[in-house]
Amino acid sequence: MPTIISADIPIHFERRGSGSPLVFLHGLGSSSVDWSEQIAFFSQNFDVIAPDFPLHGQSGGKIETFSLPHCADVIHDLLNQLSIEKATVVGVSMGGMVGMELAIRYPEKIAKLAVVNALAECKPRMAIEWWMLLTRRFLLKFVSVARIAKMMGDQLLPGEALKEKRIEAVARWSLNDRASYIASFNALLGWQVLDKLALIRCPLFLISAEFDHTPPTSKKVLAALYPDGEFSMIAGMRHLVPLESPDTFNQILNDWLHRHASSRR
Repeated sequence: MPTIISADIPIHFERRGSGSPLVFLHGLGSSSVDWSEQIAFFSQNFDVIAPDFPLHGQSGGKIETFSLPHCADVIHDLLNQLSIEKATVVGVSMGGMVGMELAIRYPEKIAKLAVVNALAECKPRMAIEWWMLLTRRFLLKFVSVARIAKMMGDQLLPGEALKEKRIEAVARWSLNDRASYIASFNALLGWQVLDKLALIRCPLFLISAEFDHTPPTSKKVLAALYPDGEFSMIAGMRHLVPLESPDTFNQILNDWLHRHASSRR
């Protein structure tokens, strides 16, 4: 199992393929395993790297030091230890937030950035966003991690067609340490980089699922405001679109990667 040591923390990662470096960053309570179908597809043409964040998957971590900037520092350290000069980064949800942190803190290291179902802030504004926040806080306080995982699976991967994926995902998510999950969730609250987006110097791709819990229109506006931004909405999908519909997601991402194959900003 490949690992590096970053700030005294063992960081697990998957690596497969050859070519230009392509880094996949997972979401809250997830791990590199949720990128399995992207790893298989993109490793045919890219050097694919999928790490587990601190406190996630097979990586270690310290509850007291977990933050999104800390995760960005860890990924930067990973790239340096792997002697990777520049990489394209793809992040979903929390991973997209870390991707923005990474592009802001270390712009020379990021060739392109794709952000999936995430915005440049994690501050509830609409009633539904407040409801989701308060519901999640209630669940974390009174409900087991396994039960939360089951509820998330039913919501994010619904229906008979996704039954096998849902069962496998729920089994993985149920392994989360409760204290680590709570610390990771709390690290998201109030996070924002809206005032630092001008520091991102690479092409930016905002991908939204139609039924994500953050409005697709917000991501579309963000992409329109960014000088080198693009936006795509995947119809009929939910928050974990790379897992829910990997073929569709892979094709949309692959098309964007090829359109920007010569980006060297």
